[in-house]
Amino acid sequence: MQLSLDQATGLCRMAALGAGANEENAQSLAASIVAAEAEGLTSVGLTHFIDYLEAIEAGRIDGNADPVITRPALAVYLSDARGGLAHTGFDRTIEDLAKAAKLFGVAIFSQRNAYTCGALGYFTGRLAAQGLVSFAATNGPAVLAGSGSVKPVYCTNPMSFAAPAADGSPLVIDQSSSATAFVNIRRAAEDGRKIPEGWALDASGNPTTD
Repeated sequence: MQLSLDQATGLCRMAALGAGANEENAQSLAASIVAAEAEGLTSVGLTHFIDYLEAIEAGRIDGNADPVITRPALAVYLSDARGGLAHTGFDRTIEDLAKAAKLFGVAIFSQRNAYTCGALGYFTGRLAAQGLVSFAATNGPAVLAGSGSVKPVYCTNPMSFAAPAADGSPLVIDQSSSATAFVNIRRAAEDGRKIPEGWALDASGNPTTD
């Protein structure tokens, strides 16, 4: 089956509404998911969308959350997602954030109490499209061991930066501190599939494909 971007966005929006999200949250989530899929980022695209739907239905994501945006300083925007999506607060703020960055030379968007944001380049790329250089990072649970260790210390903290280009689309770099996204390892475990060497360590610190 082939869907146009508009058809895919509409389908995702309706699915999010059906799972319990309100209109604003459904639109924000659908746009981000389809953008990731269109970029070929399938691990955070339509397959990851199912995780969002299940989380909304189970109450792990508040699909009706109304983010609270405050401005503790002229160049700082703080979003409390209130247990909802990471996308909605940013969508509400991006235009003002871009204006502040152009006015002051720098601006910061910080968010708390949000569910996983998916593809981080989705956010930096949109700022680069407005002529801004942007950098983003997120936190997460400890799932990565340091070199020579077996104790998880680091999260699979994605980092992204983007910059406008003189000709064509912006340059967008979106990377993880791990060999792969955690969702890929979890999905392999659920399917009973082996993972490539170099992705994970066992309890003794040895490479594992399990």
